[in-house]
Amino acid sequence: MRVRVARLVVSWVLVGIGVPLLLRAELGVSPFDVLNTGVGNVTGWSLGTAFIVDSIVLFATGRLLGGRLGPACVPGTVVIGLMVNAVLAAIPEQHALASRVAMLAAGLVIIAVAISLVVTTELGPGPTEVFMLGLVHRGMGIVPARWLSDGLPVVLGAALGGSIGVGTVVFVLTMGPMVKLGLRLLKYQPSTRTTLDLPIVGP
Repeated sequence: MRVRVARLVVSWVLVGIGVPLLLRAELGVSPFDVLNTGVGNVTGWSLGTAFIVDSIVLFATGRLLGGRLGPACVPGTVVIGLMVNAVLAAIPEQHALASRVAMLAAGLVIIAVAISLVVTTELGPGPTEVFMLGLVHRGMGIVPARWLSDGLPVVLGAALGGSIGVGTVVFVLTMGPMVKLGLRLLKYQPSTRTTLDLPIVGP
């Protein structure tokens, strides 16, 4: 149990760092943040506030699909939302393309690791992860489920005027394979309607 809690906390910290890195790179935010920035543009909310509200909506949708929630879902959403605001304020704007590309690459890898860690804990995955797991529960593969859980926020967020760029496209295309690899390395198989939920995680 201690290992699972440690993974959970590490995943929160990583998301709290990875998301601001993508934002400061200004090459395209994560798909979920396309939605968050779009909602922020329409409502005037901060990114952290939009993150919390949008998360609740995706949690509900994912749960209806069969995704598993956990006791850390809501606390994690609040903590990450606050961390994103704090870290974003601490990272200065970047102008050199090389540094922005480096921040984008680092943000993508950090977020992929965070997703892989939090899913294996079964203590409370993030909103897009609950949505992804709901799709997997319905029989969809991890990669296409991730493409859909990322693609839908992009479409909705773009319609609301959310921030989008080449980095967003790279995120959508690469995150599914990276998460699939991460879960495989951690020896975790998400449950479906036709398989037993027998994750192999730490004690």
